[in-house]
Amino acid sequence: MEVGITICRCGLKAKAVVSWTDDNPGRRFYGCKNYGKESHCRFFAWYDAPLTPRARVFIFGLSRKVKKMERAKMIERICWLCLLIFSMVIVWVMK
Repeated sequence: MEVGITICRCGLKAKAVVSWTDDNPGRRFYGCKNYGKESHCRFFAWYDAPLTPRARVFIFGLSRKVKKMERAKMIERICWLCLLIFSMVIVWVMK
């Protein structure tokens, strides 16, 4: 699909980015590398065609599942860390 190198208004090669907004989940676009800096040019161009409503629902659902799994993994890590700290305190107190 890419024909050539996309150049932004700064004269730099535009950065390929993936959108994870609710309106455009998983949709790719080109943006200025200087975006967010003082002298950014606000260049923006879609790379992909708009998603179908079915694809948007599907990608949004997968994204929610991934976030839920990441949260569960973080909670598990915190629980293991608490258990480790508790065990170390018990060993230290028992000495």
